[in-house]
Amino acid sequence: MIQKLLCYCNLNHHQKAMAQNQNHHHRKHAHHPHASDSQPPYWALALRAKALRNAAVIGFQMHHYASPAAPSPTRTKWIDATLGDKQSKNTIRLDIYEPKVGGKGAKTGRPGMIVFHGGGFVLGHGTDDARWAAAANETLGAVVIAVSYRCAPENPFPVPVEDCASSIVHLAQNAKAYGVDPTKLFLSGFSAGGNLAFSSYLLLRSAAKWGYDLPCDPPSIRGIIVFYPLLDYSKSRPEKRDACANPEFTLAPSLTTLFDSSYLPPGIDLVDPRLSPGLVSDELLDTLPAVHMTLCEYDMLLAEGLDFQKRLEERGKVVSVRQVPGEKHAWDKPMPLYPKPSVKVEYDAALDVIKGYLSGNGSTKAQESTNGK
Repeated sequence: MIQKLLCYCNLNHHQKAMAQNQNHHHRKHAHHPHASDSQPPYWALALRAKALRNAAVIGFQMHHYASPAAPSPTRTKWIDATLGDKQSKNTIRLDIYEPKVGGKGAKTGRPGMIVFHGGGFVLGHGTDDARWAAAANETLGAVVIAVSYRCAPENPFPVPVEDCASSIVHLAQNAKAYGVDPTKLFLSGFSAGGNLAFSSYLLLRSAAKWGYDLPCDPPSIRGIIVFYPLLDYSKSRPEKRDACANPEFTLAPSLTTLFDSSYLPPGIDLVDPRLSPGLVSDELLDTLPAVHMTLCEYDMLLAEGLDFQKRLEERGKVVSVRQVPGEKHAWDKPMPLYPKPSVKVEYDAALDVIKGYLSGNGSTKAQESTNGK
């Protein structure tokens, strides 16, 4: 969908050329290029981000109205951002999707799923993933909390990570008020949101390392379920495109340059696990819960997803991966057409894996779906 919105906010030729010629960085000493060498000024990023956001709002409205129509949230709540240097009151929007009244878990507590939207850390809202929320409501009887974190360039790294971590802590501390069993919490995300599902979890598991003071012990998470996540910033975008089976199907350089220039502060260490969770140390990787990833064949992020799968398997973690053949990044959000049949297939497969986690058969379910087509 985002690719088709570029006509509303096309970036200039200089920035496209800059993206094409971006230098590769050594993985052990990878840093974002200095702003004066590679980044447009903040005002230019902000203007382009605003134009893209406006176009995306129109696009998602069309997408949501396409048959079958996406549901609206049951209710909306604003919570405080409680971590990091940009703490703020009533800053993070939560769109809450609740299952039908009654049913399994209505009295004892339902599963809870926290969902982080995509959009390159620059655009998007929690309601973007309304169809995924509805599927989890219906199939799992889960309460879904979709998080609208603060975005770049106004709020670059690590603010989105901190906002997502704040939302996890909030749900864990208030699980009963949401009708959620705190022992049945899951994280989910799409694209940038997939990155945030991992990075916010890792932040909470190693908060003291980065100077965070948590109000409680890290919440217990049963599983992380992500779709086409960004996991490794140490590789340049040109390198990722070249590794794709069909580079012409990947996101446009003008778009990814806007995303990266907005989100990455000058001089940032690109192997920081809050930024590149796929490069996390073995010690911290071992703390991860069960993982399910849905990847797309013609996505520049496919290779890093498969690399992360290999790392998880080598460490003996429960991991399952499905690859959607012949599809591009964000294939589940076409504009403005109804979702493709493969979307339901993959959503159902991911939900089946979660059922396995809840029943205690997660390792079996994961093995069945590994490398599924």
